[in-house]
Amino acid sequence: MSDSLFMPLTQRAAGRRELTGWEAVWMPLGEGEAERLTIGRGTGWKPIEVPRQLAATEGRESVWYRTEFPRPDHAGRVVLRIGGAFLATNVWLNGRLLGSHYGYFAPFGFDLTPYLKPENLLVICCESSVETQPEKKRHIMGLFNDGDLKPYPASAYSSLSEPYRSEVPLGLWQPVGLEYVGPIAIDWLRLKPGFEGGDGRLEVEARLRNLDGRQMDGEVELVVAGSGRDGLRLRREVRLGGGMEQTVTMRLAFPDARRWEPWRLGQQHVYHADLVARGADGSESSRIDDVFAFRELSWDIGPRRWSFAVNGRPMFLRGACYAPAYRLDELRPDVFAADLATAKKAHIDALRVVANVLPRDFYRQADEAGMLVFQDLPLTGTYVYHGRNDEARFFENAAREQQVEMVTMLHNHPSIVLWVAHDEPPWLATNFELGDVHAVRQNHSVDQDLKSSFEHLDPSRPAIAASGDVDLHLMLGWSDGSWRDIGRVEPLMVTAFGAQSLPDVDSPVWDAIGKRWPVADDEPAWRHAGFQPVNWAERGVGLPSAHQGLESYVKASQLYQARLVRYAAEHLRTRKFESCWGAFAYHLVDPFPGIGFGLLDGARRPKLALAELAAAFKATRLIIEPLDFETARPFGIAQTPHAPFAARLVVVNDDPEVTGRGVVRWSVVREKASGPRGLDRVRDAVQKKSYSGSIEVEVPTAFEPAVSATTLSLPLAAEGEYRLEASLTLSGEVIDRTELRFAVTSAPAPGRPRPEIPRYLAERLADLDSLRAEGQGFSFAFENRTRPAVLSGITGLRLDGVVVTGHQLQIETNAGLGPLPKRLDLPLGRRLVVHILSGEPLGAGAHSVEADITVPGIASGRLVIENGANQHGGA
Repeated sequence: MSDSLFMPLTQRAAGRRELTGWEAVWMPLGEGEAERLTIGRGTGWKPIEVPRQLAATEGRESVWYRTEFPRPDHAGRVVLRIGGAFLATNVWLNGRLLGSHYGYFAPFGFDLTPYLKPENLLVICCESSVETQPEKKRHIMGLFNDGDLKPYPASAYSSLSEPYRSEVPLGLWQPVGLEYVGPIAIDWLRLKPGFEGGDGRLEVEARLRNLDGRQMDGEVELVVAGSGRDGLRLRREVRLGGGMEQTVTMRLAFPDARRWEPWRLGQQHVYHADLVARGADGSESSRIDDVFAFRELSWDIGPRRWSFAVNGRPMFLRGACYAPAYRLDELRPDVFAADLATAKKAHIDALRVVANVLPRDFYRQADEAGMLVFQDLPLTGTYVYHGRNDEARFFENAAREQQVEMVTMLHNHPSIVLWVAHDEPPWLATNFELGDVHAVRQNHSVDQDLKSSFEHLDPSRPAIAASGDVDLHLMLGWSDGSWRDIGRVEPLMVTAFGAQSLPDVDSPVWDAIGKRWPVADDEPAWRHAGFQPVNWAERGVGLPSAHQGLESYVKASQLYQARLVRYAAEHLRTRKFESCWGAFAYHLVDPFPGIGFGLLDGARRPKLALAELAAAFKATRLIIEPLDFETARPFGIAQTPHAPFAARLVVVNDDPEVTGRGVVRWSVVREKASGPRGLDRVRDAVQKKSYSGSIEVEVPTAFEPAVSATTLSLPLAAEGEYRLEASLTLSGEVIDRTELRFAVTSAPAPGRPRPEIPRYLAERLADLDSLRAEGQGFSFAFENRTRPAVLSGITGLRLDGVVVTGHQLQIETNAGLGPLPKRLDLPLGRRLVVHILSGEPLGAGAHSVEADITVPGIASGRLVIENGANQHGGA
């Protein structure tokens, strides 16, 4: 698939030169050679900046680059290094095809030496296909061509009209340059630190390549330094045949090696390794360097089990998902530094890089910061469903090739502690709503193969076949169910929880979205920016039409996100090691100026949820866990006056310096009455409205589960708004304070009416003009144009506003009518006619039927079907 040199590490021998003076021309996919672009001919060439990430759209998925340079004044080999190119790349020098590379994150190159002239023309073609059916995609771009972390997200289901168009990254997003080396080059360096008998040892593997056609003798020298110690040196003689490769292995004793620790447990002792290749005459041929650290992992991860320790000490991971930018060329070292500092300030000690591979600067800084990293392959969602055999082979081969590149690139970084093959594949048990795609376990076999390959390539780290398999994506309160259900879940590891919210009113993000009010509930600019109207309507703070202004809508959305994030994080921490081992908020930062899940928006302005997560993730935390309550919408805790208010006070500790016996003090007070009148006012006056108490508790060590300090059960018959405050004191110092606000009320929680499904979505689920009269009732048709899905319910039928009773639901099949199954597959593009047998024929004239439908993962709400004689209204 790729016939280039894999160059994960920059050669640092005789020098480098970055190429400039680029011009480019856009072409349709697969075109350009007939126009003689390979030799720099053709028209339309215009100056362009390199590096720079471009955007491919349908019909504009290929860009050709050209530049000229003189023969370098270098007696050795001249190697072209392309730091990163999206996605399929072909390279010509002076009209000669040098080779190709597939994949966006790995540096690659070619030996130019045999083909150099006094003046040289370099031509590079980059291609990126826009695949409009995500479940059939075959190209490996991770979050860039599927999911909800990109502009025009998958949840918009290709429903937006011009000027909005699906796009994917394209082009040379990293520098392109020449590296000057001798005949012996070093492809990669693999460093395997460990301990034997308490002393360090270092195993080294390096791939050498003879770029010359003649046999070459020489030596390699390994120099290791760092953490305040003198360098260790080891030399090895080598002999390489012409054009051959050779893997050199070395082993070093490393007395007094110092361990690398996660930032909350200790210091980050990082060592530097230089590997130099020399010719027989002693001249330096090539030099590369990398970092490594002594850090040991132990784990037991599998079905219904998860444990994880760093350097022998178990850790509950306080994490966040991380997709820092949709534009890779915007990811500068200062961006990573700021994000890592923000994460540590929020007490986050682990980041999950979701369906993406970042530039090496991030991993180097994560090493230095002591941040743990879960690393995904850039695979997300479904691939090659109903694809041809050649398409399936292409995808699987590309996935395996890029896995090898990723592991080789990142192997030496101590921050990486887990490999993940595939994010949210269709075969997960939780993806049953995908219907047939789930039933056939699409992509399951290749994901299991990738897991096995991870374990073979890197036995020093655990690997899982899919994120969402052994771990859990707990998006209750947003994608499914109620936020209250979070407290009923006992997971092993949660690698996603959260909700969307709007950026602050004064955030620069609105410059990209368009800051105007009022807006339609399915405003195209908002949906292009990631807004998920169905989720906002069903579980969030409602749609724009339910709010008076943008400012109040922003505040309400951020409060909902903040309270959900805190509730989930604190609940999961109360289960520390019993049975939960980590909680990752979804996401640290929105990857583009949009409406997303980030704790920071796309301009890196903090939302309210960031402070709430920081409080929930505080190393030593006192948590109030309400036990039996009703939910108030959109997010609130309500207690009936007819039952005691119950809550647990739980202490969790991740700080190795904190231990001993402490005191938990608590108090409950009513802050506001509910406004009783008459006899209720007299009764209210004599009812108790405040309680307080204290209890001693043994604070757990950092490596023990959370402990329950006490369980409160308080009769609160007086209605109103209450506040429960609690504090933890240790050795006379207040370690933590927390509070919980709740309401005592006898009023039933108001129900939320089922929203009408937005029209853009309704017309992609059903034929909205398909209402037809039948002999014993009427019928209408589903025609799914979203993604493979399942219909799990049709209720609340109304014909012309009148409730339909005493009816039967049947589905039209080739053999006639049959009972509507509880779960009806909705394949893409297939027309499925549902018959409602009411016993009464549909009269003449205009009619409409309303049906309350549920299509898990896509929409639930009211669907309005007409017989074509009515005018459509807005959704």
